[in-house]
Amino acid sequence: MNRGGKLIGENTDGKGFLKSFLEITPATGKTIVLLGAGGAARAIAVELALAGATKFYVVNRSRARGEELTALLNEKTSASATFVEWNKTYSIPQDAEVVINSTSMGMVNTEGKQDIDFDSIRSGMLAADVIVNPPQTYFLDEAGKRGATTLQGLGMVVNQAVIGIKFWTGVDVDAKDLNDELLRVLGLA
Repeated sequence: MNRGGKLIGENTDGKGFLKSFLEITPATGKTIVLLGAGGAARAIAVELALAGATKFYVVNRSRARGEELTALLNEKTSASATFVEWNKTYSIPQDAEVVINSTSMGMVNTEGKQDIDFDSIRSGMLAADVIVNPPQTYFLDEAGKRGATTLQGLGMVVNQAVIGIKFWTGVDVDAKDLNDELLRVLGLA
């Protein structure tokens, strides 16, 4: 992206997710469980922290990557973050309001392989997944059965495209048109 004659790198993962998230609830004051600590998780966590989320549980199998994201949040944002090593079935903490799956565990043929105590997901929580295919993942199905509001990954991808097209071309495109086309391509329209 060209800002005043300087080329600046940009990541649309976090911004795309945040736009979808904010259509459901504000980030301000939220306590968030983030499953995964890869590139998408990192971008999402930073954007949510900048938007006012105050507490994160970073849950990841790799200690190094999880601790790195935890340190980033603690050192570069006003949010507080705690790393939780994911080496057994994970129960969502009682103070969590949002749980975000940013791992590949929601993809096709991973049903029933999630190391999550789904009964720890409560009514009134927001459960989000970054997986696009299938749009309604096993994780979201299980969270929805327990009364959680669910957020599919499709909105994030559509919002990423809107942002990317604007960056590259300067043209504003209609998110609804992109969403409709994505649903058509995935055979869901």
